[in-house]
Amino acid sequence: MRTMSILFLLLLLIAAIADAAGIGSMGGNASVSNNSGDAPVMVGGPCEYDLYNGTATICSVMQTSESAGQTGVAGGPGYAGYEVRYEFTPAEDLPVWVFDYLNRSGNCSLLLQLCNSWYPGPEFLEKYNITEGAVFNATLRAIRAGTCTPVLIELDGVDRCDYFESGSPRTS
Repeated sequence: MRTMSILFLLLLLIAAIADAAGIGSMGGNASVSNNSGDAPVMVGGPCEYDLYNGTATICSVMQTSESAGQTGVAGGPGYAGYEVRYEFTPAEDLPVWVFDYLNRSGNCSLLLQLCNSWYPGPEFLEKYNITEGAVFNATLRAIRAGTCTPVLIELDGVDRCDYFESGSPRTS
């Protein structure tokens, strides 16, 4: 019993040291910079991104069995979602690896989901005018350093962390 207590205390000590050092932590700061030389913006996570401007064109908005199935998921949004596919067209040259990443599955393979991976619902689509053929200015973030998601795309004017449909509090 004494050995188990010592092991438990040792594990707590290691966890406290790792937390203080940021080891294994998802927190921290990510530096995002653009090619214009502006100061970096801190967005969370120990990663750095380069920014690339472009447009996102909505290719399809449809209910699938998976998107509609989120209705019955415990802790889910409580509504049937829509699978929204889009393509990103850069306004400037992308690094080869980013271009390959975007085109590995073909055009219109990018999936628009809320920040927590829920599918957007009908009211979200209406609020943000997300329809087939809609075009949004967009920003692609390509990882420069760190181990975060390698490519992130944000559509201007679309708040993917807006959970108003579910009645859940906003989290980001």
